[in-house]
Amino acid sequence: MEQLLATMEVGVGKFTSCDVRRGYDLTFDASSAATVHYCMDGNGELMVINGNSFKLRRHTFVLLPPGVVYSVGSIGKQPKGSSRRRRFRAPLFAESVPTIRAGEGKKGIVTACGEVSVATRPTVDLFGDLAAPIVEHFDGPEGLRDQFIVLLAESARPTIGTRALTEALLKQCLILLLRRMIQRGTAPLPWMVAVTDVRLARALRAIFERSSEPFTVESLAAIAGMSRSSFAARFTQTIGQTPMSLLRVARLRRARELLVTTDTPVAQIAHEAGFLGRSNFSRAFRKMYSVDPTTFRAAAFGPESR
Repeated sequence: MEQLLATMEVGVGKFTSCDVRRGYDLTFDASSAATVHYCMDGNGELMVINGNSFKLRRHTFVLLPPGVVYSVGSIGKQPKGSSRRRRFRAPLFAESVPTIRAGEGKKGIVTACGEVSVATRPTVDLFGDLAAPIVEHFDGPEGLRDQFIVLLAESARPTIGTRALTEALLKQCLILLLRRMIQRGTAPLPWMVAVTDVRLARALRAIFERSSEPFTVESLAAIAGMSRSSFAARFTQTIGQTPMSLLRVARLRRARELLVTTDTPVAQIAHEAGFLGRSNFSRAFRKMYSVDPTTFRAAAFGPESR
C-alpha cells in the first residue's frame, strides 16, 4: 500500500467550510471529481439523492463518488413555523469562498468540504470507480481536525507552497482512511484489492522496487505466479491500467526524482530509470508531464521553485 501510494498524486479542488444551521439542508450539485466532507462540529446527515443517508457526527469522514447529487442537513429542532427542512443550494466548486452558510439561528453542523482526485497518471482517477460513499468515524479527541483546519486556512488565503501543503495534508488523511479499510478487510475501490492479493502484490513490489529492470508482462506474470492472460486481465481490472503502463509511471517518477536531486546527465537518467534511450524517455516524460526533461530540470532549479 505504501509503495502504491508513493506513486500517486493527490489533486485538491476548492475547499471551504459548510455551516448548515438547524432545520436547513445544503444541496450540492454533481461534481466531475470525488468530493470530501469532514465533520468539524455538530451532528447531521448526508443524503444522497435517490440513494442512502448517512449519519454525521464530529470527526466523520465522507468520501463521495463523482457525479452524485447530495445534501448535508443538520439534526435538531426545526425553525418555528417550519414543517420540514428548508433547502439551500451550495455554490461550491464554482468559486472559492471561505464559508457557505445555510440558514440562520442555532448551530447545526459544520463540515470542511471540497474536491479530490488521486491518480497514478493524469488520465486514471483512482476514485473514479467508487460506487458508493465511504463513511468513516475517526474517534478520539481531535480526529483529523487539525489537518482540515490547516487545509481550510490555506485554501482561504493561498500563498507560496499552498498547493504542495494542501495536497500533502489531504493525502495523509486519505492514507489513514484507506489504511483502516484495508485492516478491516474492506476494499470498496477495485485497485485496493491488489494490496491484499498476494500474487498481485508480488508483481507490484517488483515494479516499484526494481522499475529499471527490463520487465515484460510475461516476466511480471511469472513473478505473480499466474498465466500471462490471467495476470494482465486481473492487474488491469484492479489497478485501472496495464502492468506496462504502471511500470512506465514508476520509471518516470524515478526519473523525475533524479532530475531534481542530482546533476546526472539526462541520457544517463533515462538509462538508470529503465528507458531504452533518451528520445524514448523524453517522449514519455513529455506525455506525462507536458514538458521535456531538460526544461523540467531547469524550472526545478529556477528562482521561483527555490
